[in-house]
Amino acid sequence: MTAGMEAVPPGLEDTLPLFIAGQPHGRLIPAVAAAIAGLERLFVPAGAGHALRDAGLAPPERSRLLQEAATGLRELGLVPGWRDELCELRDETGELARFERGAFRTLGLCNRAVHVNGWREDGRLWVARRSATKASSPGMLDNLAAGAISAGESPRLAATRELWEEAGVPAGLAQRMLFPGRSIRSLRRIEHGVHDEIIVCIDLLLPADFQPRCRDGEVQAFYCMGIDEVQAALAHEEFSHEAALATADWLRRRPQAPAP
Repeated sequence: MTAGMEAVPPGLEDTLPLFIAGQPHGRLIPAVAAAIAGLERLFVPAGAGHALRDAGLAPPERSRLLQEAATGLRELGLVPGWRDELCELRDETGELARFERGAFRTLGLCNRAVHVNGWREDGRLWVARRSATKASSPGMLDNLAAGAISAGESPRLAATRELWEEAGVPAGLAQRMLFPGRSIRSLRRIEHGVHDEIIVCIDLLLPADFQPRCRDGEVQAFYCMGIDEVQAALAHEEFSHEAALATADWLRRRPQAPAP
């Protein structure tokens, strides 16, 4: 087992590594590391951090241990964003485990999300404003649709779901999505853990007469913004952190309208 992370990312100097399947996959803030140390049936000290007791286990058994850990941490008040939704922990070989989405940030584990930039042939970009009741980045600007990739979902399926729920884009129109092969990693310290996410960037050309309509209450308004407006909003940090990354990437690439 590797003794620790090769390099600690800036801002995470006081965190400890969490080993899963023999490799460092997470970063634990001090409060979570202390709680993990008390879950001796599930974790063992390893190098400078802690390791899940999953030697020789297959993904289903590893999933059970991590779900149990998530429940225990929730009882200690360390998983404030419990969602009753499973997400996948993955490495280069595939799925390692699936467990409660809210625990990924508590354990500093990498999750995956889709961010869809919806644009028109005139170059304007549809931008959402997050609901004021959202737990994270309330009231800030966002992409047309965005969200975590649930366990068992492909990025395309997740984006199709989010487009319908958040912007009322029907499945037939969502089929026009383009995947430019752009993935951005967002890694940063947050209040109750470490946010580590791979953003899958997606482009969607929308008809000029299309008007987004939120169906799940997570968006309070939509704006059709010109490039100058988008750039100004980015400069003034009006976008949520991950939406800013995906929007800036779109601006750099500026997809062209397909030929008629």
